[in-house]
Amino acid sequence: MTLAGTEATARRQHAVDAVATLVSAIAAHRAAMWHRESLRLDGDDWTDARAASQATRAAISAPAVQVAVLLPALRPAADAAAEAVYALRGAATLTALADARAASLTADERLVAEAGRLLAV
Repeated sequence: MTLAGTEATARRQHAVDAVATLVSAIAAHRAAMWHRESLRLDGDDWTDARAASQATRAAISAPAVQVAVLLPALRPAADAAAEAVYALRGAATLTALADARAASLTADERLVAEAGRLLAV
């Protein structure tokens, strides 16, 4: 393999890793938000869950930047996946929360499918 081929392979692997890290961070935030918003909607104390969800939201930033830099064409799908998980916040009912969760999962699937298309060898 040539130096250029080795560099291209390494760049592709970094892009795959960035997408995987982003999807994982979004999944962690979705779980944290589900827990937080379920507590809030049930009228329970959600102070600790709020702190946890703030940490998982912050964990989305770095991989989102990596994806935007390494795969600019994937940025719209990455942004849509992040926005979809952020939409769990403030759901008016458990049904609305479940709908937002489903929309977030769909956005994740689109992100992964688009990444696969862009990174296909």
